[in-house]
Parts: sequence; structure tokens; C-alpha cells
Amino acid sequence: MASHSKSLWRSLFLVALCTVSLQALAARDDEADDEMDEVTPEELQMQEIPVDERIFVEAWNEVPYKKSYFTYNDQQIRDKWDYLMRGLKVPYPSADYMSVQFEKYPFMKEGIENWDGDYKELEKRFVAVWRLFFAGDFKKAREEGLKLGPMGEIPALFSQLMYAIYLAERQSIKYMMLQDVANRAQDYFDVMKEAEEDPEVAPIVASVKLGYAYAIARIAEESPVPIVVARRYIGKIKNSAEEVVAIMPDQPLAHAFRAGVDAGIMRRVGKFTGRMTYGARTTTVEESFDDALKLAPDIPIVNYEYANALIYMNRKRDLNEAISYLETAMKIRPEFSMDALDVMYSYKRLQEVRLYALNFRSFRKFEKLRRKFSKKTDRNLTSVLSDPLSMDMLNNPENYVLPERK
Repeated sequence: MASHSKSLWRSLFLVALCTVSLQALAARDDEADDEMDEVTPEELQMQEIPVDERIFVEAWNEVPYKKSYFTYNDQQIRDKWDYLMRGLKVPYPSADYMSVQFEKYPFMKEGIENWDGDYKELEKRFVAVWRLFFAGDFKKAREEGLKLGPMGEIPALFSQLMYAIYLAERQSIKYMMLQDVANRAQDYFDVMKEAEEDPEVAPIVASVKLGYAYAIARIAEESPVPIVVARRYIGKIKNSAEEVVAIMPDQPLAHAFRAGVDAGIMRRVGKFTGRMTYGARTTTVEESFDDALKLAPDIPIVNYEYANALIYMNRKRDLNEAISYLETAMKIRPEFSMDALDVMYSYKRLQEVRLYALNFRSFRKFEKLRRKFSKKTDRNLTSVLSDPLSMDMLNNPENYVLPERK
């Protein structure tokens, strides 16, 4: 027991040293107050967020639009498939496609419930799950997708990602859902490895890996630096981003994610430390977003993430350009749930950017107050169901605390 205690505190001491170094170096890039975010030894020791399974049986919030807007019949889904999948490039789950790939890669049919080998029937089941996802019926899409093996994990986990980021009221629930996505996706890494270089199956592999990386990136972006360091988030996210691009170079969201990762590193530790310690470069951000926009210029999330990246790298210097990308995202007409929620969040993010521009000299101070508010209140600031952040919220978080969950 004494040996374990010494090991624990030695680890915490090393994390603290590393964190102090990161904060000191980051100060070269920003004039902000460098006071540390408060974290407990228990938080630093925790490598994964515990997931309370009740969050999957409780009622989920509904999307803030009529699902009928994006509820398509089978033929419409087939006709619109290439457009709806312009970001992920996931192949249409036809009976012919599955019959060929399942023979090559038996792992792809593992975990499919109540299936007797009829691929035509299986195609209908897959289309039904994707219909739920496109419409925004995320809870049901998750439940049905998890019954369809590795290919079903994609609409299931992306439904969970969309709900966690944009519809969960609580930050704690958002984090648990994101951790669960990462856990489930990671379970497939070993069995999928043999298919990484097969162009017919690479989009499936890349999308599962992207779901994993995106989930932990969304946790990391709002976590205190000591936790980011202790859980080794940056290395995990950056390595995953590079892997996804290598596996699927034609996937726009992969390029946008890689760009966002480097910009996010600069956001947390500054340009100097980001470049010297983690290899994060502005050229990577610019080139990767350029690639993403060439492949698919009309994806809302690519535009609003580019806006975020400009602010993370250059603070107020490129603020007008960042705002123009947010406005572009807001003007894109959505044709399914993911784009619709991204468009809605672009508007909310624009209000936050204006709040920062009008009231703060220091970007780091704004970011720290934002994290402090979320931790104090347990409010998910990326939810499109809640009001945009305000100065009253930042100055008086105690007035916005959510009641404890029962």
C-alpha cells in the first residue's frame, strides 16, 4: 500500500511539473493570466471517465426541428447517399457490397443480431438505421445500430456523438457519452487492421477511428491542461488524426479533423509549445482545411471548425475571417440531422466569439472562465438547446448551476 501511494504521488508530481512547464511556455503566446485550473488528485489519476449506463435508458432530448424534414424513404436515401456521405464517404450498405466484404472480412458480420444470412433483408435494416440518423432520432438509431455489428456502429456512434455534443444538457453526461463512444470504437481497432488498406472497406475503418478520435478530442478541448497531460490526450488524438487521413485520404472530415487537432493543441498550450512539443503547425492547419474545403466546401462543420482554428492560432488577428467562416456555415442549407445541428451550433458559436471580442483582451482568460462556468454549473456549452454564453453567466456561474441528478 505504501509503495502504491508513493507511485501515485510521484506520478502526480511529474504531471504537475510537466503542466507548469506547458503553462510557462504557453505564456509566450498569450498575455493571459496563467493561474492553473483546479483539479483534484482523483481527477488526475483517472485515465477514463466512468460511464453510468443509466444515460442510455433515460429519455433523450429531442432535436429542435421537425424530424419529418429529413425523414427519407429507401429510394430517396439511395439517391441522396453520395451527398449525405460527402463528409465520411461511407459506402452504401447494399446487399451486394456486404455479401462481398463479409466474405473477405468475417469480423464485419460478427455481432449482427437476428440475422439468418439474407443480405437483402440486412440491407433494409441498415437503411432503416441510417434513416433514423439522418432524421435525428438518435437514441433509436444508436439502439438499432448496435445490433448490426461493426458497420452498424457507425450510425450508432455518430448518433451518440451528435446527441452528446449538441443535445445533452449536462457536461457530465456529454463526457460519459463521448467516453463510451471512444471505448466502443477502440474495441474494433485490432480486428479492423487487416482491412485498412482495402479501398472498399477503408471508409468503414476510417469512420470508426474518426469517431474514437473525435470523442476524446471533444473531451480534451474542454478539460484542464493537467488532465489533458495526465491522460495523454494530445498524443492519442494527434496519432489518430494522422492514421485516419492515411487510411482515407479522400475523406473531408478526416482532413478537417487533423487540422482541428493542431489548432486545438495551439489553443491549449500556445504556438511555441505546440510546435516544439507536439509538432502542431499552422501550415498543417491551413493545408488540411484547404484539402477539406476542396473535397467538400459545403459541410458546415468544416467551415465552423476553420473559424475556431483561426481564433485558436491567431486570437483576434483573424477575427473577421473567422466570423466569415461561421457565417458561411450558418448559410448552408442542411439536408440531414448532422448538418442541421452543425448549422445551429455555428450561430451559437458566433455569439461566443463576439462575447470574447467585445469583453476580453486575453483569450486564455476567456477560455478559463468558460471552462470554470461549465465545471461549476455542469452545463454543456455546445448544446444548441441552451442560450449562448453571456457575461452574466461567466461572472455569476452560481446562478446557473443545474440541480444534481437523481
